[in-house]
Amino acid sequence: MRPIELAQKHFADYKIRGTEIVPAYCPFCHGGHNKDKHTFALNIEKGTWNCKRGSCGMKGTFRQLLEHFGEIKRVSNYELKPRRKTYVKPKTPVVSKDNSQVEKYLRSRGISPETWQRRKVFQYRDLIAFPYYENGELVLMKFRPARALRPGEQKAHREKGGKPVFWGMDDCDSRYPLVIVEGEIDALTLDEVGWPNTVSVPSGASDLTCIDECWDWLEQFDEIFIWPDQDSAGLEMLRKMITRLGAWRCSVINVEYKDANEMLLKAGKDAIIDAIESAQPVPMQGLIRLSDVEPFDPAGAKRILTGISGIDAKIGGLLFGEVSVWTGVNGSGKSTLLGQLMLEAVNQNHAVCAYSGELPGAIFRYWIDLQAAGPRHLTSYPDIHREEPVVKPTPEATKAIREWYRDKFFLFDHFGSATPESLFEVFEYAARRYGAKMFLIDNLMTMMTAEDQGRYFRQQSDFVKRAVDFAHKHEVHVHIVAHPRKSHGRITKMDIAGTGDITNRADNVFAIHRITDKERSDLPESLKHCDAALEIFKSRMTGQQDVVIGLNFCEKSKRFYMPSAPEGPEKPYGWQHRVVSNWYEGLA
Repeated sequence: MRPIELAQKHFADYKIRGTEIVPAYCPFCHGGHNKDKHTFALNIEKGTWNCKRGSCGMKGTFRQLLEHFGEIKRVSNYELKPRRKTYVKPKTPVVSKDNSQVEKYLRSRGISPETWQRRKVFQYRDLIAFPYYENGELVLMKFRPARALRPGEQKAHREKGGKPVFWGMDDCDSRYPLVIVEGEIDALTLDEVGWPNTVSVPSGASDLTCIDECWDWLEQFDEIFIWPDQDSAGLEMLRKMITRLGAWRCSVINVEYKDANEMLLKAGKDAIIDAIESAQPVPMQGLIRLSDVEPFDPAGAKRILTGISGIDAKIGGLLFGEVSVWTGVNGSGKSTLLGQLMLEAVNQNHAVCAYSGELPGAIFRYWIDLQAAGPRHLTSYPDIHREEPVVKPTPEATKAIREWYRDKFFLFDHFGSATPESLFEVFEYAARRYGAKMFLIDNLMTMMTAEDQGRYFRQQSDFVKRAVDFAHKHEVHVHIVAHPRKSHGRITKMDIAGTGDITNRADNVFAIHRITDKERSDLPESLKHCDAALEIFKSRMTGQQDVVIGLNFCEKSKRFYMPSAPEGPEKPYGWQHRVVSNWYEGLA
């Protein structure tokens, strides 16, 4: 059994992040009392795993995980237990007959004897000693010179073997917000100004082992303020702490001074209190106040019209930020119609980008050029290998069409072997560099590589979600062609091959069906004389569903059009204006 197979069988809900499988809950601690999510990670390649939740700390090999779930028989006599490091109690005597150097130095830093004595600070030789207690037991001793530091001098050191806990944790009350600072002097500073619920990390910004060791104690606090030093190390500490402690309960104290003690000396006690009371909650990406959202005007929403009045009248065109899924049996014309919609976008002065996994670039362009030319600007010539003559745009039209869409129509020419990563990398480039607003993926099946059905469906779901995210991020419209399960007859929404997430995630779902002579007698009058039926299965914005629109088709130019369209298949595109302009310039 491979790690991914174990996940599919035993993890009810999981994500894949790079080379790791991350279930919603650790299978050992199940998230603990607060149901912490995504703390457990299983490496796909190595099979090693661990839980990053401090009070769990489980870790091991893939074999151990298989034994835990009963997939293989336990053959060893070990038990899965968190690997706990053993610590040595400090040997420094907690007593001092002379604290004169400590008093002198801390007074110069604005700290009164009452404050540092309350925190059990004392003088050891010519050093300031900071005893660390956990549940009344001395577990660590830390020292620093009882004077200003000399250039290049080490700021502080610890007695070896001690347990790295927060300094001052025994004096804190979980009913009030906790403040975490980067050094003992800063903790004394906040105590001095009347905020005793303050602790310091034991080893500066770089070592946050204290979080693991004190996890259960930290869990008592619903609100935590972090006051980092204003340097790169302090900001990195801030980032790590927010990640570990949870953004939901963290606020940040951000001031213009290097640290709290410098602020005390330069700005005074009231400024310290104001800074604490002005702490800003950590913003959660994606969580905003509804009142801050810009009002939406459906009539004024940015969109691209399809050029087919029946569709535009029903759904109002193709809105930016949406994904449309198109289906239909082979030969129904879905790719042809989508090519026409891309031209419509160009005609409305929008850049577009297409991926065709089934057509080489030259053939794709040939079909697009036929549609752009229209029946009036096509010419035919004999082909000795075929009965029917070959049709293509006239030389004048070909030149004008090429110039018209040169900076507007882009093709990801990666025939047959593109990956989702390469596709969206190219799409991202087209959106940012060229301002492309409409994208075509023809088709979904060419993006899938999984062989087993379960993974295949998951790939489909992930791909469509990625397309939705891309559309939202860049405010563009994305078309996805999805093949149906059956190869003939009328298609329903449930006939789209693959997972239901395809249609659930999409904003619009369309199907196109070629009408045969055999079907006409059973059709309503509005469709009897049509060549194709376009069905709107879903429109999230307008709520339209199960709407059928009749279309005619010009075989020569590959254009779809409404029977009621006055110009029929002859609608002019922007390139024709260039031809007329050039003609007038020639007369001049």
